[in-house]
Amino acid sequence: MMTPTPNSSLNPSQYKQHWRLRRNNKPAKLINLLRLSPLPLLASIIAMPSLAAGYDISLHPLAFNHQDLSWSIGSGRLLTDRSGYDNQPSFTLDSSSILFASDRGGLHNDIYQYQFIRDGVATAAITQLTDTPKESEYSPQPAANGIRYVVEQGVPHQSVWIEKAGSPRQRAINSMIPSGYYTHHSSLGTLIWARYAYSLYFEPLGAQADERHFVVANAGRSIHAIPNEKAFSYLHKQPDGDRVIKRFVPISGSHTPLISIGNGSEDYGWSSNGWIFNIEANQLRAWPVTSKTDHTDQTLQWQSTQWQSAQWQAVTQLAPPTPAHHSASRIAISPDNRHIAIVWAR
Repeated sequence: MMTPTPNSSLNPSQYKQHWRLRRNNKPAKLINLLRLSPLPLLASIIAMPSLAAGYDISLHPLAFNHQDLSWSIGSGRLLTDRSGYDNQPSFTLDSSSILFASDRGGLHNDIYQYQFIRDGVATAAITQLTDTPKESEYSPQPAANGIRYVVEQGVPHQSVWIEKAGSPRQRAINSMIPSGYYTHHSSLGTLIWARYAYSLYFEPLGAQADERHFVVANAGRSIHAIPNEKAFSYLHKQPDGDRVIKRFVPISGSHTPLISIGNGSEDYGWSSNGWIFNIEANQLRAWPVTSKTDHTDQTLQWQSTQWQSAQWQAVTQLAPPTPAHHSASRIAISPDNRHIAIVWAR
């Protein structure tokens, strides 16, 4: 979810509108308009009728051709289909289920699990994993014997929590930095996207992130632990408007550009065999990072000078699943690389 800075100049009605839009993950362009003076604010809201009425998740089979190093996806099916918030999919470690955030239980978001495979047989079972009438949970990710997620407890208290089977939830990070997004690496720690600041902080295992653990400013919300590496990736927004996916290695403190997303969605995902996936104008595309990840001086020099010539490989043009849907954004790839989840706006 996007979390813009609240504007103290808004009247109570506008303030409620501000947080309703933020909770529903409205585009950043509109949220920026909420910082304007009252009259332009109301005019802007009225003049923009094409806001998303909801988000749904579709699931597709995914296949990798080892001979020509290409990807293909099969026909998808909607896991959700309603004018509400069903978003932020993440696969479980066994690739049998999808975790997602949803407001289907009321005014606040909870975490749900959609199991699409059980004992090798296709199924369609939805289970509610959290039930907090006065709080919202977002950004679910699998953990050993449980799940991690962000709990929104009011400004500025928002942090990452972990809940294991049969046990109450507990804080998953020590930092008091309000956390909008995060990603966890089991042998390194947690990379935190600071709410309101659009900056990243890294909390090593056993430490507490603070200003001394600042990583980078102007970062996008899509951050990931890179598969099979002791490194993270993040989207870095450049002064000239370009947006570049970069590798961050906490041990060395290095930042290495990987590839520009151009006009693509700021959301991207990783396959477990080292490809980055992204969507531009409903075209699914991928790029192999595996050939340039040995971290030798020669590799780092290549990446620092040649990354701008890297080219995305087209996978397929995505068709909206129903006439009610129009654009695809977030994606997630299962750990076994056999499924891809795609979020569609209504």
